[in-house]
Amino acid sequence: MKNTNSKKLVQDPPFKVIEAFYQNWVAGVEEGGSGVNIHLTFSEKDADVLIQNIYFRNAILEAKGNINAPNKFVGYLTNNTKRDVIMDADSMKEAKNTISDEFPFQLKDNEAVVEYWFAGEKNYYKIGNISQRDMIPYPQANPNQHE
Repeated sequence: MKNTNSKKLVQDPPFKVIEAFYQNWVAGVEEGGSGVNIHLTFSEKDADVLIQNIYFRNAILEAKGNINAPNKFVGYLTNNTKRDVIMDADSMKEAKNTISDEFPFQLKDNEAVVEYWFAGEKNYYKIGNISQRDMIPYPQANPNQHE
């Protein structure tokens, strides 16, 4: 596993991953989009652990929790066909384009890295062999537009 940006993977985190799966989804309307949701469920999670981000398929996803299920987290990856790139004759406007940082991990499609805080330090833990569930066809627009 090649690491860049000095993000070191932890071998023995203060939690256990008891379930990890991803699920493709597609909206029933053209403008609704498509994407992948990654679901992680933890057990034996130390009370001081703060799950922050999920690195999955070359994207950094915010790990969204649920107050009713404190050990379950979801990352929402939306497939965007349009890019927010400014093309203009005025080079000062084009200068506002930002270059994204290089993705810090080399992961297979069924692997993810969890970024979490513990004991005042940011840590990273790799999860492999994430299973895929059947696609969800939503009849209407993007179901993840609750943000």
